[in-house]
Amino acid sequence: MLFSKLKKRMATPFVAINPHNCIACWECIPACPKQVLRKVDFLGHRHVKIINADAYIGCNKCIRTCPKGVFTSLK
Repeated sequence: MLFSKLKKRMATPFVAINPHNCIACWECIPACPKQVLRKVDFLGHRHVKIINADAYIGCNKCIRTCPKGVFTSLK
């Protein structure tokens, strides 16, 4: 159960996140038209996460915005 919750925060049917590449610039968050992305900022963890994978529409604006290649297209 815990693994499936973590997986939903790191992938949608369209895109996957590698949080280790994230530099916490947060440029992807305002770029997302469906507000699917949020910050993780606690106890040494500073990266982006997916808060509603079902709302993700596959526009790939997060991929184009990210300077470090955090997002990988799955389609």
